[in-house]
Amino acid sequence: MKKRICYIEISTPSGDKQIKNIGLKGSVHRRMGSVAADANISVANLAKEDIEYLSTYMTTYVDPEKQKKINIYAGYEDTGYGLIFQGDIIEAKPEGLPDIWLNIKAKTNYFNRQNIITYSTTSPVSAKQMGQNIANQLDVPLSWKSRSQKLIDSFNFAGAKAKLIEEFNKYGDFVAFMDNGILKVIDKDDEPPKEESSDLSTSGTKLINLSSGLIGIPQPTEYGCKFKTLLDPTLNPGDWVKLESEKIPAVKGFYQIYDLNFNFSTRELDFYAEIEGKNFQRIRK
Repeated sequence: MKKRICYIEISTPSGDKQIKNIGLKGSVHRRMGSVAADANISVANLAKEDIEYLSTYMTTYVDPEKQKKINIYAGYEDTGYGLIFQGDIIEAKPEGLPDIWLNIKAKTNYFNRQNIITYSTTSPVSAKQMGQNIANQLDVPLSWKSRSQKLIDSFNFAGAKAKLIEEFNKYGDFVAFMDNGILKVIDKDDEPPKEESSDLSTSGTKLINLSSGLIGIPQPTEYGCKFKTLLDPTLNPGDWVKLESEKIPAVKGFYQIYDLNFNFSTRELDFYAEIEGKNFQRIRK
């Protein structure tokens, strides 16, 4: 059996703290679009002082002007592990005896809900430059994968920083969203890799089949397909994957991940990813 790796990192103004060798279970939900990603986890085996610190200081009511972030890492020792969630802690509450579990809730871009700003442009700018401007406002890097050549004549915004992405999405044929501390921008009508392409590695496309970790039977949906695979930290919303199923050959093809759920546990069986993928070109055929 593959050895799992699963731990968290708490980031505060006083520094970062990795918390390993713990009991950890929970779920992460990440999506394309301006709706924030979220995580709900429970942590056991924490020292008493850690429980006291996290359950008091990490609440949004203590030093609300300071950002309190959590990073969640998961994967396998032999195939690699990585960051599956980065977000702001909303609450941390202890529960249960004799084993005390600390329940932590977190959301992406939550801290920026309380930062009210006004932002406007004085001259037309390209969509890509506007994306970079918004990334600068949010203090995150930009990943631009859109073909958009749109010129934005004016951009006027007043409100919470967290709403900047939602406003930006009104201006073009692209989808902008925050994912693991990165502002990502991709095309609404993004095209899948070519079917005849045999080298998936050049496009970064993951192959998902029985050999690579496909679990159960894929379920065709209105927009594509829903399927489950072993937890893979390199899966991200907006990425394309190629699905192969021996039980339902008709679903074979490329799907763009628009909804991604990680379910994980260090003590129980859960350690997988649920993917909802879309491919409008397959639907239109």
